[in-house]
Amino acid sequence: MPKLVAIDLDGTFLNQNYTVSSLQADAVKKAQQKRAEIVIATGRADFDVRRLFQSEQLSTWVIGANGASTCDPEGYLIVSLPMETIYAKEIIAWLNEENYYYEIVTNNDIFITKKAKQLLQDEMDIVWNVDRNEMERTCERQLGQANLQEIDDYIDVFQAEKEIYKITIVSFDEERRRVAADTLSKKGLNLFSSADFNIEIVDGKASKGNALKKLAKKLDVKQEDIIAIGDSMNDLPMLEVAGTKVAMGNATDEVKQHCDYTTETNEKDGVAHMLEREILQK
Repeated sequence: MPKLVAIDLDGTFLNQNYTVSSLQADAVKKAQQKRAEIVIATGRADFDVRRLFQSEQLSTWVIGANGASTCDPEGYLIVSLPMETIYAKEIIAWLNEENYYYEIVTNNDIFITKKAKQLLQDEMDIVWNVDRNEMERTCERQLGQANLQEIDDYIDVFQAEKEIYKITIVSFDEERRRVAADTLSKKGLNLFSSADFNIEIVDGKASKGNALKKLAKKLDVKQEDIIAIGDSMNDLPMLEVAGTKVAMGNATDEVKQHCDYTTETNEKDGVAHMLEREILQK
């Protein structure tokens, strides 16, 4: 039976420069030649994944926005789980009042307000217990995403009747992240963290695990033939769905405890090593 391989992106398939190594890309292409179905499961938007893959000419399924969307290898949307508008409005109004940096992710764009970049800079200037280089790398990641648009007011998004797949909050202040998570947690929403400084809010039915289940059913793949690999807490739902669970060498200890084994780090092409073991040598 063909395998379905779910691969996280940041910290897993991408290196620290947010690029795909040729070795990782070649391993995916070879696995596809052996009839493996490859799905990238990420907090990023589908269009951002495809931008990152252009240089290596990769084409895969994409579970985007932590399970709020699923697109086929040609980029066509096949599953859509946008947030309820009432929740999105409440969240964004509170974030504005409390001066948080946030992003509104739709199927085609990522929106930030014109003061968003300054909010990140302000936090970098007052947070003393976080490495400056780490904060700058986080800013580079967030502000380097595809289709990032500045808007005058978040109301513009609702007036345009955009479907909102995810709201991302970034803060370098641990206490502010805790307050945001405590305040915004409610029934009907899922909150994930895919990196050290972010909170990602999606519809309550959206997760990498639920999206992977649906895709496996569509492709007629049994659970024992699903392989999943990741490094962060938002990967746990998809790891629980998989028959074979693999942790990156740079994964958190909790992720490693949930997995069957640990591969190399993202800097040492851990995904390629996993594909060699699970697909290419068989």
